[in-house]
Amino acid sequence: MKILYSVLIVSILCACSRNNVLTKIEKSDGFILMFDGKSTQGWRGAFMNEFPKKGWVIRDGALLGELSDGGEAADGGDIVSLKKYRNFDLRFDWKLGKLGNSGVKYLVEEKLPKATGGSQPGYEYQLIDDADFIYNDKHLPAEIKTGSLYQIAAAKKPDVDISTWHTSRIVFNNDQIEHYLDGKLIVSINRKSKAFMDGFQQSKFKSFLNYPTIQEGHILLQDHGHNVAFRNIKIKEL
Repeated sequence: MKILYSVLIVSILCACSRNNVLTKIEKSDGFILMFDGKSTQGWRGAFMNEFPKKGWVIRDGALLGELSDGGEAADGGDIVSLKKYRNFDLRFDWKLGKLGNSGVKYLVEEKLPKATGGSQPGYEYQLIDDADFIYNDKHLPAEIKTGSLYQIAAAKKPDVDISTWHTSRIVFNNDQIEHYLDGKLIVSINRKSKAFMDGFQQSKFKSFLNYPTIQEGHILLQDHGHNVAFRNIKIKEL
């Protein structure tokens, strides 16, 4: 019994230790860690020179947004990568709380003057409680469910169970955008396509005239006033 117990403890510790590390294959392929599971190195608050003093914490190898205000960028605030990226392959694990809402944005320009009453615009991989979240007194339309390119292209997938960890992937390469969820391609669209431009013209981003042609920007983890957790954030520049 003691031997079995010891084996179980070792296996649990080994499983935990595999988070926030790169495999030999990932290293040789050019990936780098954006979060080491221990520090906020490489991140700061949006429109800030330092990391937020509230709202975001590190616990058990995860970067947690302990957020409860319910608004956009109204609690701890969004956090952004120090570095800007152009073409990339971004991968991350995430988990939401009940009725949670968040997102991972990319090509975020952080333009001044700072927008009031909301998050900085960017291309967004939506994270939300698909089944239970109510938006404008209705259940969610497809284009703002988890994995969608927010308001532009709906993800092709069933509703996500938010009670467990999921793995997502964003590939942006020379106008081609791909979103993956748990290894499956759920969005594939080109910025020069009619489908993208139609989505753009019907979205809240239509007043940002350079939105379809942004060349590079920060990676942003969104404060939308709901609990969210991230780990295993890694990126490869293409």
